[in-house]
Amino acid sequence: MQTFFGLMQMAIMPMMFLSGAMFPLANLPSWLHVLTVVNPMTYAVDPMRQAVFSHLDVPPQVDAMLNPGVQWFGFQVPVLLELGVVAALGAVLLGVGIAEFRRAE
Repeated sequence: MQTFFGLMQMAIMPMMFLSGAMFPLANLPSWLHVLTVVNPMTYAVDPMRQAVFSHLDVPPQVDAMLNPGVQWFGFQVPVLLELGVVAALGAVLLGVGIAEFRRAE
């Protein structure tokens, strides 16, 4: 059980840094942008960032720099789709977890 927590930290820490929770996703190199789009935590962080920035009064250029959103090949991903990605991934992983626990007994 103690080893599990160490392994989870090794997985979650890079995902947290690549999700945009620590820094804005604007002006990233192309290889790093690909990693952030593949990272599932990005789709959980971005709706929270959108909610915060919707209540802030900042100039449009600052909003574009600090709150660029997630883009797929130039398509701006809407917040509802991001939440759907998070819910779908959560449901799939919950199913995998249930199947693994049933198999372990």
